[in-house]
Amino acid sequence: MNSFQNLSRALEEMPTTRSQRARGRGRSAGRGRGGPASSHGSTTPAVPVRGHSGLFYNLQDMSPPSAARASQGITADFFVDRVRRHESERGAYFAFQLNRPASVRIYNPVEEGQDIECTCEDFQTTRAICVHIYWLFDGLNALLDTSTAPPSGRLDRTDIVTRASAMYGLIGAQLPSLPTVLNATHDELASDSDDAVEDIRSPTFPDARADQVCDMLSVFDTGRLPDEFGQDFAPVPSDDTPQNFYVPHSLAATIYRLAIRDESVFRRLRRVITHDVCANAHLSKLRARARDAFAKLDSYIEDGPTVNNNQDIPRCARILRSIVDQICQTRNIRTSSGPLSTTVVMRVPEILVEILQEVCNRNEDVYYRIGWERETGEDEPDRNRNLYAYLIDDPPRFSVSAPSWMQETFIVDRLEQMPAHEWRHLIERLTTILDQIREHTHPEDQPPVAYRKLDGMIQDYTTEAFEPSSSSVQRRLTLNDPRESQRRRLE
Repeated sequence: MNSFQNLSRALEEMPTTRSQRARGRGRSAGRGRGGPASSHGSTTPAVPVRGHSGLFYNLQDMSPPSAARASQGITADFFVDRVRRHESERGAYFAFQLNRPASVRIYNPVEEGQDIECTCEDFQTTRAICVHIYWLFDGLNALLDTSTAPPSGRLDRTDIVTRASAMYGLIGAQLPSLPTVLNATHDELASDSDDAVEDIRSPTFPDARADQVCDMLSVFDTGRLPDEFGQDFAPVPSDDTPQNFYVPHSLAATIYRLAIRDESVFRRLRRVITHDVCANAHLSKLRARARDAFAKLDSYIEDGPTVNNNQDIPRCARILRSIVDQICQTRNIRTSSGPLSTTVVMRVPEILVEILQEVCNRNEDVYYRIGWERETGEDEPDRNRNLYAYLIDDPPRFSVSAPSWMQETFIVDRLEQMPAHEWRHLIERLTTILDQIREHTHPEDQPPVAYRKLDGMIQDYTTEAFEPSSSSVQRRLTLNDPRESQRRRLE
């Protein structure tokens, strides 16, 4: 609770950004957020209106109701949660899910003909271009340039439909990164000023806004991972009323709802709880789970099976393999979604090597001197009594249907897949582990696959790191040439 109180104070003390001040001025002038604009007493702007992307639009030729919608839409603070391609009876279309109960659809002009629509109540009732379509069009208009349809300064229906249809192919080509770059067209993200904040999108992990918020809030939970932490939260109501934001007796659930529905709250959270903070917390929890797996195995060996602990060596090995896979998945997904600090990235091989070291330290028959009666079959493999043998020296052969992380060379395969600069600071520890494996191997036996792979990794890195470059070799050969020495003396 104290952690959330400190977070609340930090959020309150954060400075107001330029775009937030601009939005405040817009609301004080009677402009709402996300609903249809009222035509009551409205007039068409006489000067071009600047959209959130930075482009200017001339609204003079539009009717007052349409101009009011357009002005509200292009200056709104919506957010793209995800973009997906769908098939329907009408044909294929790209759906842009916003952080409102609205999805803008751009249809394939080849199959359906040029068309764009929104699922919001305003569009479904009036069939007029709504604020959501205006907002998305402004962002796409600034980002996707085509030779046949340069960025437009008009916002009438024909221009929007024609332009959006011309972008259909480009949307497909840029689909993975499109949410990120669309959301970055907000002024406070595109600015080079002190108001600029860290990239608030992670297109692969987490993909949806709710997942991102769970990722941030789970930092304050001591044991649960983001997907486990999010199970506590009920779906967020679509009605943006204060009563729906408040969750009795739960500050975390209240912040969760606010951050999903309120853009400014989400950005302030992301400024405080960065991607590095989330990744570091995630890795720390997985490391703690690995240590807990070793501790439960020790407890099982000491006391025997209990109601709460039946973790023998095969079960412990499976848990450790699963944790290793989760650690590497976390690294791959988070680094592909955006840059992480070197410190966080290097924690991954550090944790893996720590686990590998602990396994190598456990080369023994753990049931040799137990004080409780253990039931075993006559054909029990020796590896079932030795964690090191089970994971390193003589791992069981799994069926082809088993997950890939059950069949790989424990940890070493994962280290091989990483760039050498991420684990080179661990070369001494890896060499020590290599020596341990060699000592554990009987002189007449073939060393295990893990030894051969790890030895190859270290040799390749050492050769590459200390092998002289071709230019330095040539320079030494030249200096050792007697003719070159005579020439230098004559000079």
